[in-house]
Amino acid sequence: MSIENERTLCPICGTDNRNDAKFCQQCGNNIVLNNRYRITRAIKEGGMGAVYAATDQSGKRYALKSLIDRFNDKAERDEAIERFKEEASILRELKHPQIPHVYGDFLHGGRYYLAMDFVEGDDLEDLQRQQPNEQFDEPTVLRWAEQIANVLDYLHERRLIYRDVKPSNIMIERKTGNVKVVDFGIAKLFQPNERGTLIGTPGYSPPEQYQGQATPQSDIYALGATLHHLLTGRDPRDEAPFSFPSVRDLAPKVSVATAQAISVALEMEISKRWKSAAAFRAALPLESLHKPKPKPKPQPTVILEQKPQKPAMAASVGAIPQPQKAAPTSSTKPKPKPKSQPLPSKPNPKPNPKPQKRFRPWIPLLTLLVVGALLALGIPGMDQKILNLFNSSPTASVTPIPQAASNRWIEKNIVVSVAEGTPDAEIANQLKQQYRQAIVAEFSNTAKINEASLTFVGGNPRNIGTDASGIRYEVTIRASVAIPRP
Repeated sequence: MSIENERTLCPICGTDNRNDAKFCQQCGNNIVLNNRYRITRAIKEGGMGAVYAATDQSGKRYALKSLIDRFNDKAERDEAIERFKEEASILRELKHPQIPHVYGDFLHGGRYYLAMDFVEGDDLEDLQRQQPNEQFDEPTVLRWAEQIANVLDYLHERRLIYRDVKPSNIMIERKTGNVKVVDFGIAKLFQPNERGTLIGTPGYSPPEQYQGQATPQSDIYALGATLHHLLTGRDPRDEAPFSFPSVRDLAPKVSVATAQAISVALEMEISKRWKSAAAFRAALPLESLHKPKPKPKPQPTVILEQKPQKPAMAASVGAIPQPQKAAPTSSTKPKPKPKSQPLPSKPNPKPNPKPQKRFRPWIPLLTLLVVGALLALGIPGMDQKILNLFNSSPTASVTPIPQAASNRWIEKNIVVSVAEGTPDAEIANQLKQQYRQAIVAEFSNTAKINEASLTFVGGNPRNIGTDASGIRYEVTIRASVAIPRP
């Protein structure tokens, strides 16, 4: 349905109204929210909130999250409103390609709304119902796991705990297949040893969260439970609390490395789990996901296209000539000749300017004797010079022997400040240079970045404001890095 033909939905009574209406024809409620947004349809309702699709006057699409007031207790209502405002405050500060951008929050008709990016896609809970046995294949789950772990790592670096990782809070964009982590209503600043309200989802939440204590390892547990569910189809909400059989017992095709990484994430004791989301991500076998597509190797192509000249000594040795077949010397087709005549001839043949050389077996023998004599004299560097003469490959002498290294895909969030009017190309160069410096700082200058693999994740750099140095730009950069093994 085009935007012009979309109806305006009243969030109070649910009545469809004309697209140009300002008030609901049924209940009289003002249906132009915050003097800007028109709700076109409800996406999801449940709990204490709802999510709507909306547009503004320019036709841009948004997702509007609404806090529904169904509380009878004033204290509960105040807590829910406070949490909703906290979500808006947190999300406005977050800049990550896997987190929807928040444009603002407002109060309209006695309800609180949050306006954010509209994600064209479906959440994993809905997608899982469409799968055979509600199971996804391992490569697909690993791609999602990597992106979710990146989000958790980003949040934990900012002392934030998500506290509700589960399939219904993870959306997959239809066009790109990328993850969007949504619903930050229960995220909070990490305050060690401070008890909080019990918030989470039974089956996915770890034991300590039931006691009102959440840590970054609590998110790691919930991610492990989510990956277990996606791979096996076993819904933890329908099972005994904290009971997770081995992934391979239910899905034997899953790799041992993935099953073991999830098992560590689901440890009951916090100290036995992965120390960080980055450590969990590193334990997953992600290498196969980032193998570049096979491309023709440049070296063989160059050799085939070149017409290398043989070095002098190699030319003197020569190759054993093969018997030559008769071939025409011009574009004019030769007249048929008896088979006994090896070469075409004319009535008055001219001497061949390049007659075929006869094979002289004594030439290679003499060459070998000369080489042996030179080596026997022990002249410094003579052995290498002789090897260079016989080396007909133009690239063999300059091809370095690669150092044993571990290739890893490393993703970093980079921010730079530039002067106003700086060209886009220069901004991109500064961001890439900052990434290179970050890699050297973490792994030393022995780490080598595959420049061809260096890419901006989630699109072009984003303008995130200004500071004393100029305009600030941010982007997530990923590249394949060869890190020498100790």
